[in-house]
Amino acid sequence: MTKLRIFLADDHVMVRTGLKTLIDAEKDMEVVGEASDGTTAVKRATELRPDVAVMDISLPQLSGTQATQQLK
Repeated sequence: MTKLRIFLADDHVMVRTGLKTLIDAEKDMEVVGEASDGTTAVKRATELRPDVAVMDISLPQLSGTQATQQLK
């Protein structure tokens, strides 16, 4: 079975930890990477090539909207 590979970008550690816990509890999903700012999110997501990126809109350095546009 192929797992859905998910990348998380949020500047709040507790939010990322909570989402990661929920996602990793699903047998068909896994968190493959995380970032706490938009610039790092673009860099890491480009390297990791996840199936899905969950972005906080309000990220430091580069907003989640801007980061998503760059990844797109």
